[in-house]
Amino acid sequence: MMLLPQSFPRITDLITIVALANLLVVVQPAFAGERPLPQPAQGDLGLVVDVHSFGGDGAPYEEVSLRIQSRDLVFESENDSLRVARYRPHLMLYDSEGDLVRNIEGERRVVFPADANIPEQIDEIARFRLDPGDYIAKLEIEAVGNGRSAGSEFNVSVPEFSTGKLTTSDLFFVREVNPHNPGPEPDLLKKNEQVLLPLPSRIVPAGESLRWYVELYEIGQLAHTVRFLVLDRFGNAVFTHERAFPTYRDRARFIEGAALRYLPPDLYTLRVEVKAGSHSASTERDFRIDGPAGEVSEAFTEPMQALGQRILQEFSTSDAASRYAGLDAPDRARFLYGHWLERQPLFAQAYVALLTGFYSHEVSLPTIRELGHVKNLRKRVDKTFAERIPEGDTLGVVASREILDFVLDENEDDPFALTADALLALEVGLLSEGEIYAQKAFKINSEFADAYNARGIAQIGRKDWSEAAERFQTAARLRPGWVAPLINQELALFIRGKGNDEEELGRIRTALQHDSLHPALHYIAGRLYERHNRLEESVAAHKRQVEVNPLHAWALFDLGRVLFKQGRIDTATVVWRNLMEARPDFREVCTHPLLDAYLNTGETGKAQALVAEEILTLDEEARMRVEDISLLAGPDEVTTYNALDEEDRPAFVRAFWQKRDPTPATPGNERLVEHYRRVVYALRHYSNDGVKWDRRGDVYIRYGEPAHVGKSGDKRFETDKHVVRVKDRLQNTLSPEARQEIIERAGRYRTSTRDTEIIGEYGQKVDGSDFESIDFEMNPNRAYFISDQDEDPQYVRGTEEATYRSRSRDFLIRGIPLFPIDSTTPWEYWIYPDVAGGIEVVFTSMANEQFYDYPDLTIGRKISDFNQLTWNERRPEIVVARAASAQPDRYRPPGKTLEFHFTTADFRGTPDRSRLEVYLGVPLQEVMAGGGETFERGVALFDSTWTPIYRRVVPLGFEVADLDVEAGTLAIDELALQVPPGKYYLGLQINHPQTHRQSGYTQELVVEAYDQPELSMSDIELAGHVEQDSTVVTKGGLRVVSLPSRTFKLGQPVIVYYEVYALQPDEFGQTNYRVDYRISAKEGKLSGIRVLRALGRLLGIVEKSVVTISYERSGTEPDEHNYLEIDPGESKEGRYELTVTVTDLNSEQTSAKDVIFLIGE
Repeated sequence: MMLLPQSFPRITDLITIVALANLLVVVQPAFAGERPLPQPAQGDLGLVVDVHSFGGDGAPYEEVSLRIQSRDLVFESENDSLRVARYRPHLMLYDSEGDLVRNIEGERRVVFPADANIPEQIDEIARFRLDPGDYIAKLEIEAVGNGRSAGSEFNVSVPEFSTGKLTTSDLFFVREVNPHNPGPEPDLLKKNEQVLLPLPSRIVPAGESLRWYVELYEIGQLAHTVRFLVLDRFGNAVFTHERAFPTYRDRARFIEGAALRYLPPDLYTLRVEVKAGSHSASTERDFRIDGPAGEVSEAFTEPMQALGQRILQEFSTSDAASRYAGLDAPDRARFLYGHWLERQPLFAQAYVALLTGFYSHEVSLPTIRELGHVKNLRKRVDKTFAERIPEGDTLGVVASREILDFVLDENEDDPFALTADALLALEVGLLSEGEIYAQKAFKINSEFADAYNARGIAQIGRKDWSEAAERFQTAARLRPGWVAPLINQELALFIRGKGNDEEELGRIRTALQHDSLHPALHYIAGRLYERHNRLEESVAAHKRQVEVNPLHAWALFDLGRVLFKQGRIDTATVVWRNLMEARPDFREVCTHPLLDAYLNTGETGKAQALVAEEILTLDEEARMRVEDISLLAGPDEVTTYNALDEEDRPAFVRAFWQKRDPTPATPGNERLVEHYRRVVYALRHYSNDGVKWDRRGDVYIRYGEPAHVGKSGDKRFETDKHVVRVKDRLQNTLSPEARQEIIERAGRYRTSTRDTEIIGEYGQKVDGSDFESIDFEMNPNRAYFISDQDEDPQYVRGTEEATYRSRSRDFLIRGIPLFPIDSTTPWEYWIYPDVAGGIEVVFTSMANEQFYDYPDLTIGRKISDFNQLTWNERRPEIVVARAASAQPDRYRPPGKTLEFHFTTADFRGTPDRSRLEVYLGVPLQEVMAGGGETFERGVALFDSTWTPIYRRVVPLGFEVADLDVEAGTLAIDELALQVPPGKYYLGLQINHPQTHRQSGYTQELVVEAYDQPELSMSDIELAGHVEQDSTVVTKGGLRVVSLPSRTFKLGQPVIVYYEVYALQPDEFGQTNYRVDYRISAKEGKLSGIRVLRALGRLLGIVEKSVVTISYERSGTEPDEHNYLEIDPGESKEGRYELTVTVTDLNSEQTSAKDVIFLIGE
């Protein structure tokens, strides 16, 4: 569907007018302090209007939404392919003096394809600017074709968004976030990069989630708190959610929501409160939960109402009790429920909700946890899911049961209080108490459905699954339409686990058929689908979970994670970024995978922005540690840096990082981002105070993720072949005595097999085994020590010495460090196969796994003294120091690499400059594998201080260096830069945006000067082809196709091009010079060399171990353009050097250059 303006005048202040299908829009604005719900307009078009104020990006605007019923418009066929309806809106805005300030009118066309289903509502959004103040708006709309019309008059209050003043936008109610079919122009409906379908009516169906959008301005990078509240008609905060944000931003946008299924239909107020430093701001609007008003339960009799007043008097305030007393029975029920929802929500939901009939109990995951089924959930779902389930609210239960004690003192036969007491006891795992109170309630009223439900929950705790199912079925029968017991029954059978994977999934699906809005079941389904690698279904389940319970942040995080697994990385990053912006408690969780995703997709700018935000949240000491290059510099670099004056250090640091940039042609530096990521990770995971990390952080920052991590509390055998190779090599260097000491001090360890489960906070993999059970003694033989003198221990082996030595030599130590550590000491060991030939680094903690350092050597034990020299050589600090000298850091660019070749040559350029030519070659097979998508070439040139003087990324234009597309055929690109002579650093990269493949290189080069009067020659350019071309304005009109790989195939002609400058003429104006080409084999063998093409007169060829070719040439120009093409004949594959020496026969000056080339595939 499209909405097309036709003769509707463009007003300068009018920003956008959008119409949308599939939308339900109804709203009416109000002056400050007034928050009436939008009302339908007068007339027969079913028009509803709302307005909101937004601060924008420094340009405030008003946004008006209107909705028209499709059935009230006339759709006509147009060109047999479209269905078109028209209507005429007329908006007039008057200021407080009654003067007309805006008059906007015209005609709209609503266009759908002829075969499309026309939605029930047509929605339009208009954005325009007005000066701050109060206005009256009059909107009239007339449908074309049937004469139907509608009109609405409403207030528009435009606030002043002042610089430096903390403010908020109006609350924008949302019907749907990122709908499957957002309409023809979804970008016009975007807020914070999400498509938001507006809900201008502010009417939410009972049981569904409330969604809203709000913006905050002028936070001033202060730490700030945001509080979301829902207030009932009596001012009770029936929903509260508060978040504390660190110091890092000036503005914020929130797409939020809450599951309000426990609230009865009524009028409510949504309020947002913000505090930043000493500043505060708030905004609020009314909304309605729509549904059958329903009667208050008959159980809420006058005596029970009087009891409610006494409860308020005893446990709240006399003012609350007095206010309650002045209400009629229905409002008393609502007041009582809302009052305790704010103050003791467990009491409200367990007792008041049952008594009034507003809400029925639902068993929660924390209850299942407290009933002792964490292991079952680990098996039925996965380990991470089970670990995320929070504990029961013990303090809330205690406070709520104190009120229930008062109620039962008043009437010990109150079945509602007894059932509530049972439910609260079960909430924290008090199984026996729960059973007792549920049984008492049942004895008083054997037809009380809630008592049966409570008894069923208790049977879950007893693992009496059939009895639990029977209780739940009875509860559902006693109260028709109550689905909670049926869901509990399916959960009980699911936890029991008597079925295959599909049957277990079927339990959850059946439960969802009973209640598709359940606040937790979709998340369980999403984890199960992921576990069984049904990723598309997992994505759908996680999305649905967020829809029904918007505050389920783990579901949103896992949605991003599963999207990432699917390869939908861009979508995953949007999910994670929005989550961490909205939920400060998830910043740490999201930062690590988000940085990985940005680096994998080449979005270095976003990664650096994210890191900058994280650094802003650190204190000054932590920030200094982040910027310390000694964390990954080599010893020589550290020495050089420390010797510099303070003012010279920034240039050194800039050069330090630029040298390590894997994509030097783009402003972002992936290696620097990765460093920051590692530092932030170390502060989050290896620090107690967020300022200093332990030794693990030092190693992690330098070398990144280890290939294998073993822990004393989570022993894992080495299985990766590269890790095993390192472990075996290190173990083979140990003496039998050293191995024996490791084994003796390690004691015993365990192995076992677990069920398949999703592993890790980020769910990186699905694991099938771990090492946990089966004790065994490593070796029964014991060596012992005796001594002739106290100071001279001697090692004496027992009678089984030969057997032990043989076994200890053959036995492979697995799952423990190759360093002696007592079994009671917490330890970790990390293995890096690709650092300094392969290293193992060991850490220990003396404070119950709180702070890890390198282990100390044990002294006093005789076997330790005997092995002291061995352990001194293998101390972890020594291992790391040696590795840092050989390999200061470790970094692998994310994603797949893209092979390319490059080389350079410099020539005489414009006055005072030289022409630097850069040649790049991408294997044509890589280009063809790219699916025809565009490649990008990036070139950066830095001066001697690493200051960029040229940096550009452009689409790669290329020529083919060979007509046959086979291995080695290159797509060639060339760039020429006019630069002053001097020292430079050249950075090159090739990108393939479609697949996120890229590679980059940086090299130092010196551009020579060619404007001196003495003879000189340019660099030698190796070429695949040279021919005369009248369109070429350089190189003497020669078209030279360079060969960046410097590799010629067997039998392929070898071509070189170069230039000669400042030849001296004789008395007749003639230049005369000789060129000697000398070819020598560095690797390989020359044979059968002959000249195919050259400029000048051949003087001769001498072929021995070194081939020499001489030419003489005369001319009239001081500068010459030369090339040579030779047939390598029978020369073997290898590496060869070509030296070109030019002798000016007039001045007797000489100049020489050389180049290396290869012959082979």
